[in-house]
Amino acid sequence: MAKTIDVAGRDELTGLHEIAERYRLDGPHATVVMLCSTPGQNGDDRKVRWHARRTELAHLGAGTAALEHLDHEVESLDPRGEMVLVTANDAGAAHCWLTDYDVVPMAHVGEIPALLAAVDELADRTPVVAALVDHAGADVYLIDHIEVADAGSVTADPVEDRGHTKTDHASHERRLDAAAERTAAAIARAIEHAATSDTRLIVLTGDDREVASVERHLDTHRFTVSVVQAGGRHEPGAVQRLRRAALDESLRKRQRRSAEAVAELRRALGQHALGTEGNESTATAADEGRVATLFLDRTRLVDGADTVARDTLARGGSIVIADELGVADGVAALLRYGID
Repeated sequence: MAKTIDVAGRDELTGLHEIAERYRLDGPHATVVMLCSTPGQNGDDRKVRWHARRTELAHLGAGTAALEHLDHEVESLDPRGEMVLVTANDAGAAHCWLTDYDVVPMAHVGEIPALLAAVDELADRTPVVAALVDHAGADVYLIDHIEVADAGSVTADPVEDRGHTKTDHASHERRLDAAAERTAAAIARAIEHAATSDTRLIVLTGDDREVASVERHLDTHRFTVSVVQAGGRHEPGAVQRLRRAALDESLRKRQRRSAEAVAELRRALGQHALGTEGNESTATAADEGRVATLFLDRTRLVDGADTVARDTLARGGSIVIADELGVADGVAALLRYGID
């Protein structure tokens, strides 16, 4: 789950509310996107990589205090082999891991932090519950962006072995089936117990028969359940494969919701209803608090997009970043109300 942080200090940005707080901090801000490589990767000398970005930020006018905060933040990062956004002002620094989309390295200095890559990463993201299931039980995890938290294990319900002959074989099979169903129900309860109030997706992997039994016991009105192939419960690397599969599945669901929102925007624009496009009109609407959902084209972000995003988040709006929106300036919005 996203934790409460002191955004003026050094910590991870894990939700849009933290980004909104970061936008409100006094500038100037220095922001960089770079690869935090793992040992053994090409270019894994972090000091050399960071020195190049630091020099670029200094040339752009970053202050000494902000650069020192960035020094400490970059040094403290876990070498995950992922792209990361790191931002700082004179009071402190924060970072956000970027795992969903291909992003290019960048450096920026300005009165407003350049956080759109983090907005893109965290918009509409909610924790995912995932489980590795087999005949002996299940291991349950809560996956919240980068972190994987152990949410407990379930052990298969034992079957009393009374000894059997051909005449009571059918009875023994029925006891096996009943025990398997009790185990599946217990696993489903453990999964639903691990879910947070905003969890919408459950991801299952493991033995096909047991996974299907667990799926039958889950509340599909409350959750979307996806079955993936991430290997067996006790295979080496199973948890990390499950994490990657869960994040990929979550991204697909988010992209589907994003496409639905874009379709709604196009209907509003086509009907000249509560929709607007273009940098000037959208920025004005955001400043006036009229933007319900801001839309930004990932392929053509314009100057001032962070300001519009800041104003939208500050007034409780949501943000959708998508490819090829086909709107003026790559910026548009669904509005709470129009102006006569």
